[in-house]
Amino acid sequence: ALLFAAPLLTAFPAPAADPPVASPAKAVWDITRTTAPADIAELRSLESTVKRVVEKCTPATVGVLLGMGAGSGVIVTDDGLVLTAAHVSGPSGKDATIILPDGTKVKGKTLGKNKELDSGMIQITEKSKAPDGKWPFLPTGKSGGLKKGQWVVSLGHPGGWRAGRQPVARLGQILESKDTLLRTNCTLVGGDSGGPLFDLDGNVIGIHSRIGFTLNHNIHVPLDGFKTDWKDLLAGVHVGEAPKKAAPKAYFGVEFDEETKTVVKGALLKDVLADGPAAKAGFKAGDIIVAFDGQVIESVADFRDVIRRRRPNDEVEANVRRGGAAVTLKVTLGRLTEN
Repeated sequence: ALLFAAPLLTAFPAPAADPPVASPAKAVWDITRTTAPADIAELRSLESTVKRVVEKCTPATVGVLLGMGAGSGVIVTDDGLVLTAAHVSGPSGKDATIILPDGTKVKGKTLGKNKELDSGMIQITEKSKAPDGKWPFLPTGKSGGLKKGQWVVSLGHPGGWRAGRQPVARLGQILESKDTLLRTNCTLVGGDSGGPLFDLDGNVIGIHSRIGFTLNHNIHVPLDGFKTDWKDLLAGVHVGEAPKKAAPKAYFGVEFDEETKTVVKGALLKDVLADGPAAKAGFKAGDIIVAFDGQVIESVADFRDVIRRRRPNDEVEANVRRGGAAVTLKVTLGRLTEN
């Protein structure tokens, strides 16, 4: 039958072709929208928007190693300022390792934190590894205007940074927005802490803080909270915490001869201050302390290093060379008062 069909078809004029159907305009996702996609076209539009956010934000999303702990963070300036969670960064002045998505490890130093809000900062210090002298970074947005239901993207390193795996992306919506916290249904697990939360324009709007009632009911530090404390955090301040009082220093009550041209092995006393602990214990000008609290003293610096670790009211034994005699004295240290 097929052998005869072709000639028969050629005996009749071909029907006119239907006019081409115009493709519907590609949907553009409204980044402030709070509702779900209504059809396949809108779903693809949301998917395309999320893909752009992930591609834009991945290079600046980092892993953070501090001691035995691991977390995440995000670079927000070209000189390498990293935002993270306070419970990831810990106290200021600590050494940290920042891991870029390609596995490059660079050194950092922790800055300030707000323990109550759970905001923290780390500064990358190994600037020689920055491409062209600048780090990839992302803009910071505003968390105050976020609406319930607004779509957001989470990036981080669940379980800690893993070789060969890019920062993991998760899509979710705002459940609650307050001055002190954001809640979303983006799935988070351990290791994500400190990682960034983005709006669909790729702005950092929050930092992952902790898991809520379930894995998809999570709490983030709002970016506006960071901005309120920005200068203090940069300066290494522990916001909201009273400064720690320095431990009281021990007082001995002597002056050392540090200018003598004679090489003396030990700490030579130039003067013993009246009514001080040393005077009460029987020390005299000209004595040479050769041992203190069981430590050999070969210089004034040695003595100061030992007494720096002692506290007021400690009773310490000292071995002294006095003329040609060896003398052992016991002294109860006083308290140094500083003006």
